[in-house]
Amino acid sequence: MILSESEIALCRELNTSVTDVLDGTNQLFSQADIDGYINNAAKRAWDYKPWTFTEKTYKFTLTSDMITAGYVDYPNTFEDESAFRFEVPAINQGTAEFKKVLFADFQKFLADYPNDTSNIWTEHERFIFFNPSAVSVGQEVDISGKLRAPTLVNSTDLLPFSPSTDNQENSGNSAIILLAYSEALASDKKNNTAGAKDQEARGMMLLDNVWKPIGERRAEKGSQNRPFFNSIDLFNNNRSMNNESPIGNFNL
Repeated sequence: MILSESEIALCRELNTSVTDVLDGTNQLFSQADIDGYINNAAKRAWDYKPWTFTEKTYKFTLTSDMITAGYVDYPNTFEDESAFRFEVPAINQGTAEFKKVLFADFQKFLADYPNDTSNIWTEHERFIFFNPSAVSVGQEVDISGKLRAPTLVNSTDLLPFSPSTDNQENSGNSAIILLAYSEALASDKKNNTAGAKDQEARGMMLLDNVWKPIGERRAEKGSQNRPFFNSIDLFNNNRSMNNESPIGNFNL
């Protein structure tokens, strides 16, 4: 579904002429009203669940300036505090996944052990911080996070649940129409609070129905080499000679 089709669908629910709305002759709704309801509903659906289409991996190559600074700007398309993966694919060495830690702990660790090569990273404000001793110039970094919901502007813009093409969608787009309808009913143009609640409930139920099999499939996936709980490395089994932290060192 594209924006122009969603305008038609919403006007149909409102029992009003989309032609009049687009022409500016409708006495109740303007195109800005209709598009505003649709965009608000799309953003609400976007944030409701961790849909696959809301996640993105941003790639960049480390420069000497980045390593000297020890941080990079947060990808401007990512929501705040949404980054969840920092990986450095190293040539002939596989892929090093960095562990995300609290910002205060990250700062203290690097201050206490400035030459430690532990694969750790964190985020603060709109910056991604990483251990500069664990990377080198020219390495490619992958950062994954949640995208900000796009604003639908052009008539051919795709709704979220048509992430690739207009002809591939699920009932999530119908849920967006119902949520938009709900907002229109609740507005001072309609003042239909009861009807708004009913349409909102229908829309949220559709989103739950779309998510249910996705959530079930995700729950079936098992973890690989990821402990359920973090534990202290008392015997220093996995630390190299390049690590100066005394964790697990009984010969202090």
